[in-house]
Amino acid sequence: MSLHLECLTRRFLQVIFSLLGLVPLPPVSQWRWLLLSLAIRCCWIAYIVYLLEVAISFSWVAIESVGNAVGTVLFVGNSVLGLALLLESVLQQRTHGQLEDLRLQTELQLQRLGMFGRSRHAAYLLPLIGVQFACDLVRLATNFGQTVSPVFGISLPLMWLLRYRYVQLVQHVMDLNQRSIQLRRSLLCLACGNDLWQPYGVHECLQLQTLRSAYERIFECYETFSDCYGWGMLGLHLLTSFQFVTNAYWMIMGLYDGGTVRALIFNGATGIDFGTPIATLFWHGDSGAENGRQIGCLISKLVKPQGSKRYNDLVSEFSLQTLHQRFVVTAKDFFSLNLHLLCSMFAAVVTYLVILIQFMFAERSSTRSNQ
Repeated sequence: MSLHLECLTRRFLQVIFSLLGLVPLPPVSQWRWLLLSLAIRCCWIAYIVYLLEVAISFSWVAIESVGNAVGTVLFVGNSVLGLALLLESVLQQRTHGQLEDLRLQTELQLQRLGMFGRSRHAAYLLPLIGVQFACDLVRLATNFGQTVSPVFGISLPLMWLLRYRYVQLVQHVMDLNQRSIQLRRSLLCLACGNDLWQPYGVHECLQLQTLRSAYERIFECYETFSDCYGWGMLGLHLLTSFQFVTNAYWMIMGLYDGGTVRALIFNGATGIDFGTPIATLFWHGDSGAENGRQIGCLISKLVKPQGSKRYNDLVSEFSLQTLHQRFVVTAKDFFSLNLHLLCSMFAAVVTYLVILIQFMFAERSSTRSNQ
């Protein structure tokens, strides 16, 4: 049953990613699918251009208050980021092909080690999508009748594009982490059967070389993944941070000015909607780094004092390899995805929120003095 659910989840996500234009273009030999993909991207580009025109029409409202200004900047930023993600899926097509080749090579090497682990993506991805869908239903209900956000309805497809990019990133990181877990388990089996005072066998040496080669391929997968999706992750991180700042600002201003409960629920649901995917992505990124650290600790248990110099040198080289080649997902080397960065992100949100509140009080005091 779980295997069928995994297959259905992968097919469902593949169709959604294709409709959102988040996958590379098909080869020229599949010209029908290529034309369909180009048509889908043209529709998305026309839609985003329409959103930018709407943002320009609202520009005269943006100068009235700080809240309107940050809302307009956020709306424009989301539109530009959506366009950038569509371009990234096309421009990084060669890098995406390299990533798929490396993943296939890694899978074959792990199968040589007897590792045939099953993916469990559905257990994480389906609840994540369900939370986002539930938050959108709550926002639709609160925005119906008495409008809280005038651009919520027209920008909802764009929000799904941005959030499904998060789902796509989480799926890729989970897949890489699964390979690192399989490698760690294989290394653990070798370490548990290791007798320090027995000379090494030829089979152990060959298995250690295969493990080292598989580790290098997995590291290359992490590097290629960061290179393929790095700019998009950087933009998503910046826009999500700004989204948190603006929604927290509107909630505080609503409480300060005695705003409606609808606005509080709407902004709270928006924060949860964007908070759950980025927290999930950072948590899985931190899990991959932790797997790499555990692999480095296990290698020290493979040393054989009675073994040959060749075997112990291979163990030492493998240990140095784990020190210099870490399983880290980075956004173009600007930052790595881990829980420490997530905590720093929330600290930065509080800092920027205080600055916005100061601007708000300065604006109100200026208005009162003019009156």
